[in-house]
Amino acid sequence: MTANDNLAHKVLVADDDIPNRLILQAILENQGFTVLLADDGVQAVEVFCREQPDLVLMDIKMPNMDGYEATQRIKAINADTFVPVIFLTATTDSEGLARCVESGGDDFLTKPYNRVLLRARIDALLRIREVYNTVQQQRNELASHQKRLDRERQLAKRLFTNILETGALDMPFVQSMLSPMSLFSGDILIAAAKPSGGLNVLLGDFTGHGLAAAVGALPVSSVFYGMTAKGYSIAEIVTEINLKLKDILPTDMFLAACLIDINPGSHTLSLWNGGIPKVQIYGEKEQKIIHTIEPRHLPLGIVGEEHFNRRIDVLEMRQGDRIFIHSDGITETANSAGEMFGRERLENIFVDNKDSESLFIDIHTALVNFLAGADQQDDMTLVEIKYDQEQLEKTVQHDSEHGKHAMQSPSAWRLSMELGAELMCHFDPLPLLIKSVCDMQGFRGQRQQLYTVFSELFSNALDHGILNLDSKLKQTADGFAKYYMERESKMENLSEGVITVDITHQPNEDGGLLTISFEDSGEGFDYTTDTLSLESNVGHSGRGIQLLRSLCDDVTFEGRGNIVQATYQWTNK
Repeated sequence: MTANDNLAHKVLVADDDIPNRLILQAILENQGFTVLLADDGVQAVEVFCREQPDLVLMDIKMPNMDGYEATQRIKAINADTFVPVIFLTATTDSEGLARCVESGGDDFLTKPYNRVLLRARIDALLRIREVYNTVQQQRNELASHQKRLDRERQLAKRLFTNILETGALDMPFVQSMLSPMSLFSGDILIAAAKPSGGLNVLLGDFTGHGLAAAVGALPVSSVFYGMTAKGYSIAEIVTEINLKLKDILPTDMFLAACLIDINPGSHTLSLWNGGIPKVQIYGEKEQKIIHTIEPRHLPLGIVGEEHFNRRIDVLEMRQGDRIFIHSDGITETANSAGEMFGRERLENIFVDNKDSESLFIDIHTALVNFLAGADQQDDMTLVEIKYDQEQLEKTVQHDSEHGKHAMQSPSAWRLSMELGAELMCHFDPLPLLIKSVCDMQGFRGQRQQLYTVFSELFSNALDHGILNLDSKLKQTADGFAKYYMERESKMENLSEGVITVDITHQPNEDGGLLTISFEDSGEGFDYTTDTLSLESNVGHSGRGIQLLRSLCDDVTFEGRGNIVQATYQWTNK
């Protein structure tokens, strides 16, 4: 250090011996230091607090307070910064020198003073002070940055939690576990009620972990909730999610996903699985796994729309049956010995279980015991959904989005639509029809009933009119599977057929009368055949007509059964 460098440094000299103080003052000032003086320990502490020197030369034996105690107090006052203290001593015995160190001294200098040695030790300790203070400042900056980062991460997590609402997962027939590896999860588990009753569920696993993986959940949840609320099928929902992710994700990132639709009206589970481990159905009657659905599609975000496969698997559901879906983090999680939980260990839980009500808890407990405190290597997600027809029928998407139209006065209007074969193959008209009808009139509190009416009329026209399917096939388990396989085959090869929809609305004193007509170009069917009442029919066929009649004021068939007209009276009270 040069003399000019030393001008910025203040040195406190604490010594009760006046000659010694003056000698040190002269030496230090000659070397360019600013010198502060104290003649005892008490004064040394006072000057230190007031002037904040960069280094202290401390005599040991002083009146009022010795150098040991003064040094301890100075070090305690300035605990967050490094201020070197050099003891001035005439002693050379090891005990005395050890006490200097124990009191907080950083070096010592024996009397009489050697100018060269004094300068060398001061310079060395000032360099250490600069390094220490630089490191301390960087540590404080890092601590501040970490605190700010933690606050931002907690805020982001709160926002993610609010956006990825899990209300439908709190239903009494649903049990779920979402265990992230870090603060943010690369797994996504969301569920939403459908307008006609029932539940859509999506379980996904993004490439990677943490925030980078979790960010992709935002557009997925937006599409999922928005399209489910409007009544779109899972085939259309998964197609739109794939399109969105293909546009925004980097090429090395994708979403393995399973999307299911549980429909209590038809007692069906519709499923699309792209890259999620096989889905298992546990039969309440058999007390074992009765169906296993392997993934048959690529994960989302890999291929474009022209190569995307939206084909859906459809299975029969019975009261009490349970659906189990999980991410690969469940079977691939490893304990401290490096052993994976594995598919076999999971399947043995299903085999050994004696009480289906405890299955989910048994799996969760087995995972906890297997890990035994080992660090989690992946996000783990598991969901169990029990098929409870009564509860699922009550699980309905409410029509609050149409509240802005609800108070308008009833008016007369008419809406028509014609669907050709090509359009029917890839377009579901129900969301558009329901949105158009509700936007024009509002129909507060009527959306579920209207969705069911339109759904049954369209299903009747398409399945029985255009595709000429026989719903009696669904009366047996084998026939149920055959029905949906035949439907899928006919939809793929559909080349002709027309469905015409005509909707008129006439206002009246109480609200209005909605007349809905569906006409198909099919062969028709014998609508005069007696059918069971809705309460008596607990099967999978013959419920549509009775359901329509329970919701509408009148249902009439014309022609050869290919024209159906339903009138629906609504009130604005």
